[in-house]
Amino acid sequence: MMASVRERTAEIGIFRAIGYRKSHIMQIILLEAGIVSALAGVFGYLAGIGVTKLSLPFLTTSHNVAVPLDPLLAGGALALALLLGLAASLYPALLAARLDPNEALRAL
Repeated sequence: MMASVRERTAEIGIFRAIGYRKSHIMQIILLEAGIVSALAGVFGYLAGIGVTKLSLPFLTTSHNVAVPLDPLLAGGALALALLLGLAASLYPALLAARLDPNEALRAL
């Protein structure tokens, strides 16, 4: 997220120049982080289930072992991904919100 904020310095400066408040900028950054984190949590859980199903025949002697989809584990994976993604995005969001519009527009 830090790289995303640095790449979008001019965009954030324009937002600040046209009247977006610091809270709006933080909401934009944290919303993006939440969406990316949620997708990462879902795809990570599904990838883990897929790899488990593919590798299970090599690790067991029984061929009728099933890998159930556990909703509690899926919810935990999603919640943990969201928590870590949002926590890691707080500092970049604060930096983006404190950005001076004049300095950001000089980068153009």
